Amino acid sequence: MVAAAILACTLALAPGSAADPPVTDPIGSHVRATDPRAQEWIRAGATASGTFRSLLRRLAESDLIVYVVIVDRIDAAVGQMYFVTAKGGVRYVRIEVVADRDGGRMVGLVAHELQHAVEVADAPRVRDSRTLEMLYRGMLENAFSRTQFDSVAARVTEDRVKSEVAGFRGPVTSPALRTLTGVSRSGKDHPLTGGR
Repeated sequence: MVAAAILACTLALAPGSAADPPVTDPIGSHVRATDPRAQEWIRAGATASGTFRSLLRRLAESDLIVYVVIVDRIDAAVGQMYFVTAKGGVRYVRIEVVADRDGGRMVGLVAHELQHAVEVADAPRVRDSRTLEMLYRGMLENAFSRTQFDSVAARVTEDRVKSEVAGFRGPVTSPALRTLTGVSRSGKDHPLTGGR
């Protein structure tokens, strides 16, 4: 991977509260996806995870625009982030993920990469690939890496989001949440909807 690639990135955010209201439209002005699968993962995360909602809110308050893209393969990784450009007071990053059939894993992976985006949002000095590399080289966990970078916060965020999604007990309306939780279209065969 080139230094511009940020692999498995996260930010240690305080876990969101179950009382946090869901994000009305998580696919909005700051986190964008055109692939329906990526849109569903983002919507499922926003519905089932307070931590995921916190990531979306933090990005919505920033100058960072994030594009989530599904790719066929990435060398030695399943997710990465690139700095694209900075123009007119707005910075752009691209998150690439390799899709698999495990929706819960994909929501966690997207959260991991969104945590990296939050790390960039919190570092206004990051304006290009070189300053992005400097940000991650400055983290102790990357002391021995030359091309692939990560953060403890991203790994923690990924695990937290997976746990929150697995424990989700609200209404299951999203196709992605049905897949993640095993609820049928009727919602009557899984305890998440109260029926059996």
